[in-house]
Amino acid sequence: MAPDRRPTPLIWSLVMHVEIINRPPQTLAYLRLTGPYAAVMPDGFRRLGAWAAAHQLSGGDWLALYYDDPDKTPPAELCSDVAVSVPAGTAVSDGVALQTLPAGLYASYRCQVVDNDFATPWNALYRDWLPHSGYQPGNGPCFERYLNDGEGGVWELELFTPLQPR
Repeated sequence: MAPDRRPTPLIWSLVMHVEIINRPPQTLAYLRLTGPYAAVMPDGFRRLGAWAAAHQLSGGDWLALYYDDPDKTPPAELCSDVAVSVPAGTAVSDGVALQTLPAGLYASYRCQVVDNDFATPWNALYRDWLPHSGYQPGNGPCFERYLNDGEGGVWELELFTPLQPR
């Protein structure tokens, strides 16, 4: 099921191309991580990728889910998940668990990350776009969907944050 996309306020959509979408639920195989994102996520993705390959799971969406605000939470306590979308009922093992990313209203922002500066687009979404959007953060994690593997130091990705009207 494709997400339902709604127009955003004109001035912000011209600058940032943020869309408001209704996402369907998505089943994820994931590893829970704790610690500074840049320190724990590469190994988490390596471990999850090895698990997915061993179980012949390919073609899913690769995601990073974030549960804490890095401006308010000490780096050693940051909680995140590395995840790949899988069919419902997929058998998990080796510390990999299943969860359902809930359906709901999300802001979607497609962007490019260079030199591993993942903070800049997130700051633009939360500090520049969100205060003027007519929405506030909803319940649940924000997340990244990776559109490439970052080869050459350039990441193509889509940021999502749950929303609720103000």
